[in-house]
Amino acid sequence: MSMKTTGLRRIKGFCYKYFNIPRNKTNMRTEFLAGVTNYFTLIYAVMLVPEMLIGAFPGALNENGEIIKDAVIYNGITANHMLVTLTAIAFIAAGFASIFIGSLVNLPFVQGPSIAIGTFVTYTICIEYGYSYNQALALVFISGILFFILAITGMEERLHKAIPSNLKFAVSAGIGFFIACTGLVKAHIINLDQNGSFAGIFGMNMADKNNVSAVLAIVIVILIVVMLKRHVHGAIFIGKVICIIAAIPLGLVYMGNNLGFEYSVDVTALALKLDFNGLIDFTNNDTIIKTMVDIVVIVFSLCIMDIFETMSMLIAMDNYIDISHNGSKRKKNIPRILEVDAVTTSAGALLGTTSVSTYVESTAGVIEGGRTGLTSVITGILFLATVPFTPLVSLVPSAATATTLIVAGVLMMGVLKYIDFEDITEAVPAFLTMILMPLTNSLLIGLCIGIISYVLIHIFVPHDKKISPLLYILGFFMFVTFVMLPR
Repeated sequence: MSMKTTGLRRIKGFCYKYFNIPRNKTNMRTEFLAGVTNYFTLIYAVMLVPEMLIGAFPGALNENGEIIKDAVIYNGITANHMLVTLTAIAFIAAGFASIFIGSLVNLPFVQGPSIAIGTFVTYTICIEYGYSYNQALALVFISGILFFILAITGMEERLHKAIPSNLKFAVSAGIGFFIACTGLVKAHIINLDQNGSFAGIFGMNMADKNNVSAVLAIVIVILIVVMLKRHVHGAIFIGKVICIIAAIPLGLVYMGNNLGFEYSVDVTALALKLDFNGLIDFTNNDTIIKTMVDIVVIVFSLCIMDIFETMSMLIAMDNYIDISHNGSKRKKNIPRILEVDAVTTSAGALLGTTSVSTYVESTAGVIEGGRTGLTSVITGILFLATVPFTPLVSLVPSAATATTLIVAGVLMMGVLKYIDFEDITEAVPAFLTMILMPLTNSLLIGLCIGIISYVLIHIFVPHDKKISPLLYILGFFMFVTFVMLPR
């Protein structure tokens, strides 16, 4: 018997014992296939976050949201090179976080940078509040610490229960609407003027590359929908690859020098580069108070969004597997998941990316039969193996990015069906939450108005629902936040 065969048997024996594979009624082959399924299902999400975060760097994007690839945006680094760096960091964070949660919790959860929080960091923290990306990382790091405190004290679950389900769904739908609209602009399906207002829709003059980009994006979105309906694994990622290939002969791919492969993978530009300086403006008492309030607002908002994502994932996953193992370990298992989520949030910030949270799309691997943390470990290893290939993202045209944004946004809006539109007291706050996010270009405004309106309506309208005192406190906090928002 060769040493190689002996080594493989030892690894297999270790996995069977460590992940309790027989007890979970699964096997190595099933866990491996589930891990691969998760990888191809979620690779689009890991790649999408850097494409959102590049907008946090001033001068990286033009008025249509397209990356200006040769623009120097950060310590002599071009936008193209920064996109490669952000993508490499995203895969490293997703890889280690997935291995970490799979090994520690022994459940088939996949982690990676959050699309929703990545959007919040770019458009609210950096663009709306004016913080630099490094300062935003510092705020995310602080939010991870607060998240951990809330998790170990049980406050996280109480906050989650205090916020009405309709508002949670509305936040997810609003962020999806926001992301989809961003995709429509990037693809030139809709065009904006210099003030960011609607200027018109694409035309059919194929001499204009913007129109070519729009048509290609629509065709690929339709193709992705067909593949999703036919249950093709990795449909969004496959559609993105097809879009890139089709864009080359259409002249939509930026090739650069040496076909765009001149960028090495170097994560040191952002790793451990948190910037706490300047978070508080010590000019005078007014600026000190204002900036401290801003920090509290942002950090708490990050925690609220992280709570939404984590608890929503647990609810969705519990439909497929018994997270609490028939209730016997509920008090131990779920808090541990929340604590791991908090740790990976701060760890992600240290690496140079936004909050790392658990993807609800982990259900793809569970549907394939994954039942243990080995599924997550396999997915994490595949994410890490992708890192050397991240320079290829410099070839991705706006049309390919846009297709991912549009489809991801639509999928996030799927929670609309759970909102109770028959009850006007529930429907109006939910509507305000999700419609104001894209229309005001601010996720925080939508969240503030939604919660404030919900609290006010239920103060003046008689109802049978018992509202948690925490919601009233949150409503007051959101009112202060709205007053303090940059105008």
